[in-house]
Amino acid sequence: MTSSYYEATGVLVLDQVTPVITALFGGMKLDATYPGDGQAYIAFNYCETCTDWDTVCEELAAVATSLGLPIANEQTLPTIEHVLEALSRHFGGDQDEALAKLIEHHSFDGFADFDALFLIATRFDDGHGLKEIRMEGCWSNGKQRLFESGGDGYFLSRECKVSSDSSHAVYLGNNLRKALLLNNVEAAADVLAQEAQRLLAGVANKAQRRQLQQRLSERLRCLAAT
Repeated sequence: MTSSYYEATGVLVLDQVTPVITALFGGMKLDATYPGDGQAYIAFNYCETCTDWDTVCEELAAVATSLGLPIANEQTLPTIEHVLEALSRHFGGDQDEALAKLIEHHSFDGFADFDALFLIATRFDDGHGLKEIRMEGCWSNGKQRLFESGGDGYFLSRECKVSSDSSHAVYLGNNLRKALLLNNVEAAADVLAQEAQRLLAGVANKAQRRQLQQRLSERLRCLAAT
């Protein structure tokens, strides 16, 4: 019986691989030497190499122990919340609102997600200087089945987040075509505006986001005048 599976490869853009980076991404075939030039290879699939929160907790607990931080007593195992709180105090992130919200509200169940891993890494900077995560992935199947070979791309940094998948391109194109076939320019404009808004929502700084909206409107007016 043939089953579908997802796999992805990408890089961490950073200064160097450190114990914190290894704890967070070591389960993703982390390679500090490839491709080099400030980039470290990572890869995963849901069949073999996909980091779960239990593993992350163990690895971060080992980092905390190496730093001499108290994380549990002899009768209890450390929870990831306790480990994160101990490390946040050590790295001066105990007043960080985003980290506090993550610790309080994240379920930390199942596979670890890149948004949370990136947030943790940037708050626990032990010299790694992580700047970006770049990933590309796809679904694969042993048989040719309709729409079961989709792919996606993912970019994450402090400044912005951009992601898209192949099904979104099909969805976007279909909606745009429907509007154009009906000569419904308003509906077509709404499709494009929603896509622009989706991209703008990935800009972290609210002031920059507002400025970009204004500049984009100005650019479109200039294009319309040419």
